[in-house]
Amino acid sequence: MPSKKAYDAMVGKGLGVEQSKYDRFDSLERKEDVEALADVLQEFTDSRGNSPVFTTNMVLGNPDFDVIEEKGFEEYKYESFYESYEKYYGQSLEQTWSQGIAEGFFYPQFHAREHLNVPLWMKDLKEGKKSTRLAFSHRFFGLKTKTSSLYQKNYLAAYRAETPSEFMKMVEIAKEGLELFEKTFGFPSKTFIACNYIWPKAMEQELLPSGVKLFQGQRAQLDPQINKAGMLKIRRKFTGLKNRQGQLFTVRNVRFEPYIRISATQEVNSAIAEIHRSFFWKKPAIISSHRINFASNMSVRHRDQNLHALRSLLSIIKQEYPDIEFIHSAKLADIMIKS
Repeated sequence: MPSKKAYDAMVGKGLGVEQSKYDRFDSLERKEDVEALADVLQEFTDSRGNSPVFTTNMVLGNPDFDVIEEKGFEEYKYESFYESYEKYYGQSLEQTWSQGIAEGFFYPQFHAREHLNVPLWMKDLKEGKKSTRLAFSHRFFGLKTKTSSLYQKNYLAAYRAETPSEFMKMVEIAKEGLELFEKTFGFPSKTFIACNYIWPKAMEQELLPSGVKLFQGQRAQLDPQINKAGMLKIRRKFTGLKNRQGQLFTVRNVRFEPYIRISATQEVNSAIAEIHRSFFWKKPAIISSHRINFASNMSVRHRDQNLHALRSLLSIIKQEYPDIEFIHSAKLADIMIKS
């Protein structure tokens, strides 16, 4: 969500924003959000002296709404996420991210060039779909109304191809995004997590030359059937599974999303129970936690409450597992490859 002002302007306009906690609380992070999260992480160390580390799933760009409008919705353009910080907040976050990575609090992983099904969104904009154009006027694409696709209820699944030509376009976008990732951070992304956990199986081989060695997701991958109009096939996954190319899979087996519950304490206790279960079965505890918990543009109080819950979670982990090791997804990939 671009801002509280944009949210208020869209409430009651048939876009469904009032039905979504994401639309109420999630927004582009600010410098103070990144710093506040790092401040909590630096309070803790593991058995080897390392701080907890967030594998940050990076979206390298956002739609350049102004240019798209100037081009009459005939041509898509994107801006880098660093440009978005400047445009939204007048802030430069390059040094902030660099410092957080250097100090071991964050480790980037590739998510997408943009968290958006570009072909579908541009098609609906070009054809003048009323709800899509209305959301666009508020610089927003996360609306909950129907798209022109029979199968997609929103525009957020960046890799949900419905035709072979769309698939090739999405592969091209993903590869460009991976190149941008390496230029931005100075190293390639060994790991990848698809938007909405949806990606065609055929994409895995396409991303191998770009250096992707591990795919992270949920216990079920939603695989678009390209020759069947984009219908989804469910593929079951587990941590340690390999595909034919030797690429690995890991599964997020712990949820820490305090924004979901009325009581953050409930979410902390639930996450601890899932960590217990992971370690009982000799599996790494791979924790899923989204930006919505820690972004303050829509509500500073919301962010601060969830940072307090994170502090509680880490305190309990340290207390119950004094020999804990904190590692990021790429480090886990290295360990799995060697074993």
